[in-house]
Amino acid sequence: MQTAEVILSLLGQKAKNDENFVFQRLYRHLFNPDMYLSAYAKIYSKEGNMTAGVDGKTIDGFNVEIVNRIIEKMKKETYYPNPVLRKHIPKKSGGQRPLGIPSFEDKLVQEVLRLILEAIYEPKFLDTSHGFRPKRSCHTALHTIKSTCKGSNWVIEGDIKSFFDNIDHEVLLCLLSKKIDDGRMIELIRRFLRAGYLEFKQKHPTFSGTPQGGIISPILSNVYLHELDQFMKEICEKYSTDTVRKRNKEYMSWNSKRHQAQKKGDVEIAKIALEHMRKLPAQDPLDQDYIKVKYVRYADDFLVLIIGSKALANEIRDQTRDFLAQQLKLELNMDKTLITNLSNDRVKFLGYEIAKTKEDTKLTENTLGVKKRAANETIQLLVPSEVIREKLKPFVQNGKSVHHNARINLPILDMIAQYNAEIKGLYNYYCLATDVSTKIGKLKYYHYYSLVKTIARKEKCSVKKVIDKYGIDVKLKNGTGTRKLVGMKYMTKTEGEKVITYFNQSIKKVNSPKAEDVDTQKFNILGRSQIFDRLNAKECELCGLKSEEREFGDPSHSKAERYKKEVHQARETDSSMGAIYE
Repeated sequence: MQTAEVILSLLGQKAKNDENFVFQRLYRHLFNPDMYLSAYAKIYSKEGNMTAGVDGKTIDGFNVEIVNRIIEKMKKETYYPNPVLRKHIPKKSGGQRPLGIPSFEDKLVQEVLRLILEAIYEPKFLDTSHGFRPKRSCHTALHTIKSTCKGSNWVIEGDIKSFFDNIDHEVLLCLLSKKIDDGRMIELIRRFLRAGYLEFKQKHPTFSGTPQGGIISPILSNVYLHELDQFMKEICEKYSTDTVRKRNKEYMSWNSKRHQAQKKGDVEIAKIALEHMRKLPAQDPLDQDYIKVKYVRYADDFLVLIIGSKALANEIRDQTRDFLAQQLKLELNMDKTLITNLSNDRVKFLGYEIAKTKEDTKLTENTLGVKKRAANETIQLLVPSEVIREKLKPFVQNGKSVHHNARINLPILDMIAQYNAEIKGLYNYYCLATDVSTKIGKLKYYHYYSLVKTIARKEKCSVKKVIDKYGIDVKLKNGTGTRKLVGMKYMTKTEGEKVITYFNQSIKKVNSPKAEDVDTQKFNILGRSQIFDRLNAKECELCGLKSEEREFGDPSHSKAERYKKEVHQARETDSSMGAIYE
């Protein structure tokens, strides 16, 4: 029997080599235990697996017998997904957001389906799609806009009305059938789509949308919107011209005067002509024969960036609206699908603000010694000011840092780690922004002294005493010396003594996304051979009991219970700075 890696690799190669190939007999791969073990390895470390679905079971107690039971149902075609358990969580803006919790076995089967679908469709998806794909992220979408959309003057901000709730099941299954000629596989996906949800102990059917909280939902949404990607590719090719933008006549006139003055040796006239040239665009911004249309999508959010007229932008928006309605049975929210003049306003996308620089008279010199204008209608990614204002609220009052009441009772180590995670997460997300050093740098200053004052309030002492007690020497960014930064030493079981300090990384703009900035989870947990050994042992790693000696999901052997015990032991010794944290 082939391993999961071999199966997925063969599927991927076939999809890559023949884009029109139709896959058959895919359902038989659901009889392969290795597919489920590989799926388990992918989702093993996710915290959501400790939340029970409608069957009351979690990842605890997972073993090979469970896989065999699922396979037996697959062979008999009697596997029916459980309805999703629906709960409501509060939204930041007020109100409640529904949250779907699938049962663990359904998550496992969905992950197997996701692996198969990703192998088939990933080679088919276009480069304009960035959401929920390997080696792609919000950052890759934003970087694409910055690097390929220079000079755009109109932007269509696409907004599909309640996309994930309005996906038409029959349209989706029809699209899947174009690549998958396997009735049993299509029927299994149909069952997941129609599984429904359980709310207040009452089951509700689902007639549209993808499984809420389901692992399979992102890949299905990409299959659905791949049709939009292809349509927009045709739109971009249809309207974009191959011509070069005409030169600005006024610019060329002053350039001619400059050359004539240089020939005559009239330095003053040449200098005046050059100053006028720097105030003018070198190319004609009103050249109606030069049109460029670019499209970028992340999940159900998309932008269309246009070098052209507003009339063209309106035309493209209307064509997109009609395509979504007629082909995908989706509604483009015309009230929120704005057409923005990028020369005057900014556009919000994926938490960033997108702006366009104007012609600048300043010159910069590149590494080859060539001088050019500092800015020339380039795209800038910016941190929205309201993001910083909102983030500062818990830490600043009347322009001064204040302690955080809700964190006073935290252990010092946890407090430092929490502050650290906040500033690090914010910087890691906005690192592509041109103004990241000023915006996040400002936040970092107030944020750090809020940490210091929170510790001071906890220990009822002055800020100076906190820095004297918890200050640790760290190197300055320029490497010329050291400074004291609040931190703490602690012990780990595997690495001995370690040190944690407040975020000491240099906050500066990153020019391109890091290779590891992807949406898909990295496989950085247990190796496959270890997974096999541990599952085949059929023995509890905590107490040594054989699997037949305890019931599935016995709470006394659960990950949650073990974690609680370890944390409790660590808290007891935290005051002596000898806590053990894994």
